[in-house]
Order: sequence, then C-alpha cells, then structure tokens
Amino acid sequence: MALDFLKLNDDNSIRIPAGDLHKQVSAILQGVGTPTEHAEIVAKILVSSSLRGVETHGVGNAVRYSQSIESGEYTVPQTVAVVTETDTTALLSCGNGLGFVAAYQGMEMSIAKAREFGLGMTTIKDGHHIGMVGYYPMMAAEQDMIGMAMTNASRSVRPALGARPRVGTNPIAFGAPAGEERDFIFDMATSTVASGKIGLAKRLGVQMPVGWAVSAEGEPITEPRGDRGEDWAMNPLGGTREQGAHKGYGLGVVVDILCGVLSGGGFGAQLSGGENMTWTMAIDIAKFRDVDDFKVMMDDMIRELHATPPLPNEDGVLVAGDPEADFEDDRLMNGVPVENGQYDEMRQRAVQLGVEVFI
Repeated sequence: MALDFLKLNDDNSIRIPAGDLHKQVSAILQGVGTPTEHAEIVAKILVSSSLRGVETHGVGNAVRYSQSIESGEYTVPQTVAVVTETDTTALLSCGNGLGFVAAYQGMEMSIAKAREFGLGMTTIKDGHHIGMVGYYPMMAAEQDMIGMAMTNASRSVRPALGARPRVGTNPIAFGAPAGEERDFIFDMATSTVASGKIGLAKRLGVQMPVGWAVSAEGEPITEPRGDRGEDWAMNPLGGTREQGAHKGYGLGVVVDILCGVLSGGGFGAQLSGGENMTWTMAIDIAKFRDVDDFKVMMDDMIRELHATPPLPNEDGVLVAGDPEADFEDDRLMNGVPVENGQYDEMRQRAVQLGVEVFI
C-alpha cells in the first residue's frame, strides 16, 4: 500500500491505459534484442505492479532494464537452465538475464511439480531483479494453489544492533486463493520499507520519515539518499531492539539462505548491486483437502478479519491484498498513473530505439 506522501497524483503523473503500457514496455525490451516471449513476461509483471499500486516496481523500470541489456550487464537473449532437478525441486540458472523470466519459469515449474506431487520448489541463481515479488504467488493462487516467493539483494539493510549494511531488503510474498472474497496476497520487504520507496521519495522531492534509515553513527536520516554505501543503512523491519528489529533481520537472513545459499548464487554481502537470487514454492491444496471447502474457510476467515471493530478514526480493517486490489479496480477503469519523468523517459527511449510509441 502506497504511503500518502508518496502517492502519484494529477500533478506528478499521467494516466495511461494498461494495454498501451504493456505494448510500450514490451516494445522497448524487444528493441534491445529481448525475445518477444520474454519481453511479454516482463511487460505483464511490470504492468501488474503498476496496476496494483506498487509504483516502485512498475513500468517506469523498463528503461533501466533496457539500458542494462544494452550495456551488457544482462545477458539477452538468455537461457534459463536446469542445473539439478528432482520430482519436487529444481535449481535453475537465470543465465545472467532478466530475473523476471527465470522467476516466472521457476514458479511455473513449482506449480507443475505441485500438481503432480503436492509440492514444488525452485531456487534460482545467476539472476537479477524480478520485480514485484507478490506476482509469483498470484500465479499459484490462480491455479488453486498456495504460493510463496522471495528474492535476496545486495547489502542495504543493517543487521539488528549493526552499524553497517549487510543484508538486502529481501522481500517475502505469500498467496492463497479465496472463494467469493479476494485472494490473500501478502508481499513485504524484511526492511522497514522497500528500497524503491526511498528512490521514489527522492524523485518526488519529499523527506523520509524517521525510522527508514540511519547513518553509520545510528542517527536517523530523513533526506533520501541516492547510492548505497557504508555511510548509511536502511533499518530492518522493527527498527529498534525494543520494537523487534531482530525479527526483520532474521527474516532477511532466511531469504538469503533460501535464495542465495541454497542456490549457491550468493548472500547479500556477496552480491553486487543489481544481482538477485530467487526462491519459489507452490502447494497443491487439493492434495490436502477439497479446494472449494478450503476457499469457503478462507472466505470465513477474511470476513471475520474485515468485521473486526476498527480503531478510532480508521475506516476499517484490511486484509493483505485489499489495497492493491482497490488500486487495480480503479486503474483498469481509469488508466495507470506513470510519473511524469518516467513517462517522458519511456517515450524518449522508444524513439531512440526506433520502436513504436504507444503512450
């Protein structure tokens, strides 16, 4: 859910139909040699992120990815290779290409294995950014499965009690299908806030709240920083010892283990900026119980949570996925807001690459 002071509005963004954005993102990526199938996967995930209000992981990143391909940082076309495999597990290599492509294929493999054996799991090395991590559990939920995904990143978050960054923001996402209610889609960074929020605050020219980041001396930082470094660090979820910083820190290390150590791709302190290793899992509900009965109980649970009396001055209790679904309903009808600067960049990049301009 976007923070109020970081929301896009009519002054700092322009609304574009989701279909046009999809075509533009795909065209830009194809313009630097990305195969159509892979460009379509990336476009689908980026547009989904923007639709659901996760602007930091949305379509505005397409230009940066195309530049990483053009510079040789990403290997495109890429080959997603199976390194080892069993009935229920697989280790994949992303081939140093677009992380989206390997993560998408990894979740597809997890779903296929779960359909046959009840559980499927992949871990992926040699990768890069996979976008909104919540997209991948959504793939499983659409197949009447429980899904989970996570990805690690280079150092930006300090360990609890630590004064220097050693862990990535390392997000975790979980999804489960409901019946008449919206699916439960939970997506969180293990830091106090996702790193993209700091970049967004910098672009919009607003201050960060106290608690997002600290200097190497432990003093709060409110001026958004640009590059990562040893002179400042983001806080783990919880922030302080008294508020449970060890929990966010511990979860971040769990992500490093499943994504980086299990795959052999490396943990946060070993990764360079832009490197990301990934883990996906799918669980076939039907191997445990009737799917419709599962969904009825999910509906009952969600309704019970929604019915909780709210705190004073609050509208009501939300369940994971509610705010994003509200954004999606609005943006499918009224268009997707794109930051003015990113809108200009996308158009200029399309012209530069000689591809069609759709926005």
